[in-house]
Amino acid sequence: MQTNQQSASGGITRRSFIKFGGAAALTLALPGALSALTGCRSEAGDAFFRGERKVVDHAGREVVIPTTDKLERIYFTSGLAEIYVFSLAPELQGGCAYQFTDEELAYLPDDMDKLKYMGSLAGGGEIDLEMLMAEDIQLVFDVSAVAISSSDISTCNNLQDQTGIPVVMVDGSFTNVMNAYRFIGDIMGQTARAEKIAAYCEGIYNDVRAAVGDIPDDQKVSLYYAEGPFGLASEPNESLHARTFAEAGARNVAAVPVSTSGYGMSSVSLESVIQWDPEVIIAWDDVIRGGADEIIRTSSDWAVIRAVRDGRVYTMPNAPFAWCDRPPGVNRFLGLQWVANMLYPDRYDVDMVEEVKRFYSLLYWCDITDDQAKDLLGNSYPPYGKR
Repeated sequence: MQTNQQSASGGITRRSFIKFGGAAALTLALPGALSALTGCRSEAGDAFFRGERKVVDHAGREVVIPTTDKLERIYFTSGLAEIYVFSLAPELQGGCAYQFTDEELAYLPDDMDKLKYMGSLAGGGEIDLEMLMAEDIQLVFDVSAVAISSSDISTCNNLQDQTGIPVVMVDGSFTNVMNAYRFIGDIMGQTARAEKIAAYCEGIYNDVRAAVGDIPDDQKVSLYYAEGPFGLASEPNESLHARTFAEAGARNVAAVPVSTSGYGMSSVSLESVIQWDPEVIIAWDDVIRGGADEIIRTSSDWAVIRAVRDGRVYTMPNAPFAWCDRPPGVNRFLGLQWVANMLYPDRYDVDMVEEVKRFYSLLYWCDITDDQAKDLLGNSYPPYGKR
């Protein structure tokens, strides 16, 4: 009698051939599939059967993360990293590292106000670890605007160990923003959009540097960056918060030590600012950031400074993020255009209203009107004189 699997002559029946052929096809189509079934790990097997992949992050750490088809909820250690995530795919954002105001929300993707605030490690803050796990976060991004340190690595390793959630570290320093987008975009399954943003930022950087990069130091416009409620804090050239001004061709007059706090804002005396006598002052606004722009324009104490006399005290736009410094991320590429056009309109001749609209549409998913763009530009809308 013949069995179901074998003929009397010992050959293979049609049924057994089909069964054998299907297994062989699976083996050929998915290298490592059989080893995965028998308990031996492989990258192909992990991706297919477990929905996992391995990446080496910018700190050299090998991290096992969800494959793009399994990735649904992402968090971040700071607002800097948050911008990368929502500018690529806001639907993957699992919470907020910022507590946004209504004015800021007006320039952000829809439903941002519905996301839970889960904290941030920036500025010595904390993340709610219990909430992070309760919200089923699958992946956390940590983006650094400066060189990744051993302390940064230790912090991320601890976060990963405490939660069981993979943490990927990314170098987001100024000239690496483009590569950071490509790296994060690959992880999020947003390679095309990441490349579009990266190419856009590269175009801005190259155009600005081509326009102002050859200006001799003694011909650069002198600039003072007025931070804080009285305008008496600033950033020296060595500070990452002054990088935008340097790249835009300004001569930063703030001859002060780098703040040891790690957050910038070195103390400055009014006497020093008077002595430096800058041609241009960029100040925090008094509404959103509690800055000193109006004090500087109207106080008799500041009136002797050339920038004040010439009506060249400009308020840095801040919604939804400061254009030049905080967070020190992709927002600085709009600031780069803004400062270069403001200081050297003949060299870098662009329509800032159109540039603002383009940036907000591409990066923030927000299509704004000409009037909204002009409102954001405020008193720095051309012509760059007294208003």
